[in-house]
Amino acid sequence: MKKNFLSLLSTFLIFVSCTNGTGSATNYVDKTTAPASAVIAEDLYENFTADGTVKITFNGSSWTTSFEGAASADEISIKKVENSAEDEVSQGVEIQYKGKSKIKYVLSGNFTGTVFIKNKKADAAVVLNNVNITSADGSGPVLRFSAEETRTFIVVPAATTNTLTDTRLLNQSSKMYDDKKGSVYAKGTLIFTGETSTKAGGTLNIVNTGYKHAVYTKDYIRIADLTLNVTVEGQTGRDCMRALNAIIVDGGNLNLIGNGTITDDESAGLRVDGEDADDDDMTVEYTAGAGFIIINGGNINIKTVAKGITAHWKSASSVIGNSKYTASANTSLLCSNYLKGTSTNLPNPFVEINGGNINVVTTGRPYEGRTDDDPSCSPEGIEAKADLTINAGNINLQTTDDAINAGGNIVINGGAIYACSSLNDAIDSNGKKGITINGGVIVAIGGNGGECSFDCDNAPLTINGGYLLGFGGSNYTAPSSSGKQMTLVLSGTSAGSANTSFAVVDSKNNPVFVYTLPAATGEVFILSSPELKSGTSYSVKRGVSVKTGSASLFHNLYITMPSVSGGTESLSNISITGSSTVYTDSNAGRGGFGGRGGKGNFRNGQLPEDMPEPPDGKTAPDGNNFQRGGKGNRK
Repeated sequence: MKKNFLSLLSTFLIFVSCTNGTGSATNYVDKTTAPASAVIAEDLYENFTADGTVKITFNGSSWTTSFEGAASADEISIKKVENSAEDEVSQGVEIQYKGKSKIKYVLSGNFTGTVFIKNKKADAAVVLNNVNITSADGSGPVLRFSAEETRTFIVVPAATTNTLTDTRLLNQSSKMYDDKKGSVYAKGTLIFTGETSTKAGGTLNIVNTGYKHAVYTKDYIRIADLTLNVTVEGQTGRDCMRALNAIIVDGGNLNLIGNGTITDDESAGLRVDGEDADDDDMTVEYTAGAGFIIINGGNINIKTVAKGITAHWKSASSVIGNSKYTASANTSLLCSNYLKGTSTNLPNPFVEINGGNINVVTTGRPYEGRTDDDPSCSPEGIEAKADLTINAGNINLQTTDDAINAGGNIVINGGAIYACSSLNDAIDSNGKKGITINGGVIVAIGGNGGECSFDCDNAPLTINGGYLLGFGGSNYTAPSSSGKQMTLVLSGTSAGSANTSFAVVDSKNNPVFVYTLPAATGEVFILSSPELKSGTSYSVKRGVSVKTGSASLFHNLYITMPSVSGGTESLSNISITGSSTVYTDSNAGRGGFGGRGGKGNFRNGQLPEDMPEPPDGKTAPDGNNFQRGGKGNRK
């Protein structure tokens, strides 16, 4: 939703960051399970059997080779590539396989240059056996694959450590010999994996010094059973991992850091675009991809300037339907194995989370242009341009923009979710069905003023189950009375002050809901729990003393109840009967749906001196100008 700029500034005063929530007490771990999606047998390395193996041992700029099985020098050519310009020399090796059987390459040693593997007709496995490759100045991607409609397994055996470093920089075109837009670049599927799903793989470090993306494929990326550390070091770099069709994370440890700060190209973590104009070949053809992200498991840690996880395809700025462009059919292996006939011109940028431990921190300052084609930066935690579904997982999001955002509907069936935004909404849906919560444990923290914990615009916030605490501004989305679980909407004054606890108690003073406020609080609290029963009378007590005992809690929200004592009664005789399941404190703000907030605390719309300004001409999320000393009104 669009935000009032002064409200956004007041939010900054109250919610400078989510670090207060980081230190909040948690001993609850989600044990919800959900079946994995997009399970494809051919994507498992256990099912890959090579007919031949070529081993390449690097030594600086040279190498030695040996062949096993059906692999032979007749089918495989290995040659050195050198280009020189202005007394600069580019080093590399080109490995071409002309056969049709599955082939395995084993790389070891140290090499300076780019490794280009031409393998057009067969699936291949590239086993990294304690290899360190650093591309020579301007030589191109560290690893480049030309194969289309095939799989390339990048295999990292247990107890090995491998590093791939791309030394290219953004404005290096005068001496850049290969400008493909990935440090690891592929036209086909890339599968990062250990050797087996029962034994953890080794470690692969991919370092992008400052040129476009660390990993890029025109098809899909799959990750399982290894430790994969991807870093975009330079501010001129872009995304950690970008794909056209999909990204699927099944397991392993994935650590992403994106430091790129170029206007409109700030670093994202996992990004799927859903379409790609073939600018590599300078043609006007494009491919419409599937455009989705699925996380089935694994440990994922992301720190980026822009979005953490995004299914980013956006129809408003799409070339699809433009008569100037010729569409190429989507020939991804996903179409025959999972999507079953996906249309060439209908990407579906959904996000589905079925498990795993996900931690995302975004650091950029949000800004947006006046139209879809203008530069913008939305440092959201998890974003889907279509629907977003969370079935299970432990999810911790600390962001400057929305922690969770969907262009479509959001459905939460399970999981433990901490969603904290310092400058925007915690959970924001733009779909017609809004947000539906059927289960799970959720702590959602948005800003005051126009920012809130749950934002559905005019669509419903439907709460059917789960443990839920959300707080933020007074312009909140009111829970739908059609929800199946009793929900309370309280004012900030009823809940209490920072660093204190409040409790909802029954007529016998037994607690049924307990939460300890962090160092920053909100104007409106939305809470729901299976312990709240229709037809029962409750009271709210603020400033209670909590004796934790063996109680479990998630970011200060108690899942099993502690004992409480003392406190001051702020509301009494709360009871819901009849068809409605929502009680609303009469002092709990405006309600209705998320929208523009109040004027905040700054005079004349001025930014505080220590806040960085967004790029010139960019605007606050509501379209107002960012100006230091100006009123920030729409022109």
